Amino acid sequence: MNDASDVVALGRLNVPKAGDVLADQLRRRIRSGELREGQFLPPERELVQQTGLSRMSVREALRILETEGLITTRPGRNGGSRVRRPAGDELTRHLELFIWGRNAGLKDLHDVREALEALAAEGAARRRTEADIKHLSDKTFALEAAVHDAAAYLSANLDWHMAVVKASHNELLISLMSVLAHVIHDATASEAFDSPDVRASTVKVHRSILTAIIEGDADAAQRRMKSDVATARELAVARDRALNGAASESELEPAPATIVTASPRSKNKHASTRKRRANGSKSRASAV
Repeated sequence: MNDASDVVALGRLNVPKAGDVLADQLRRRIRSGELREGQFLPPERELVQQTGLSRMSVREALRILETEGLITTRPGRNGGSRVRRPAGDELTRHLELFIWGRNAGLKDLHDVREALEALAAEGAARRRTEADIKHLSDKTFALEAAVHDAAAYLSANLDWHMAVVKASHNELLISLMSVLAHVIHDATASEAFDSPDVRASTVKVHRSILTAIIEGDADAAQRRMKSDVATARELAVARDRALNGAASESELEPAPATIVTASPRSKNKHASTRKRRANGSKSRASAV
């Protein structure tokens, strides 16, 4: 007879749900190309017979794949589930949720944006079409026309940067920047751009980037865009320091809402800092 101390204790087993297992199997076949775009999956009843799973599990698997954008399902007699390629808006939605869920800070967003926009400018110089050049030129004229209107300028500036990204013809890059551009635009709509002089300087920098793209000079386009975005980072950091008491860039993380009553002396100090920062920014080219 075995001693009780010899009995092996087993931990709790985590068994995946049947619907998850089926969804994973179908997902792998879609990604491998075994199930092609536009191809219909077997009907629900047939999937039940083939897999031995319950109808509820099969429906759950199909719901998962539809949520991921891998299939479209149409009910009815002539309906069914058809394989599709995920559209860019699916990536955009998931990336937005990721940034929000991880509470990504302004510094991280700027690091990624600096790398991606420089890559976009290089790609645009290499792969731009005549239609891209016309579109970028139109966006540059629109930016120039908005120099004396801060709100219109910020919107036109965002459009200009996205036009450069789209001219790279890199679908993954376009999807990534579609999310990051709006997040950073919201986070850096700064007081520094209240100055028409700063906005006019920005347009000159954008013109130089456009020239490099038109001439097909990928190195110059990449270098100028990187400098442009780096200046935007400086302006965003200066603005945040002015508003939050000289916090370092590494501290620029979204924080829970807090009500703080500042003393008159503190308010005057912050106002003075903002004024100095804004005046110091007028001589620098910038972009958001």
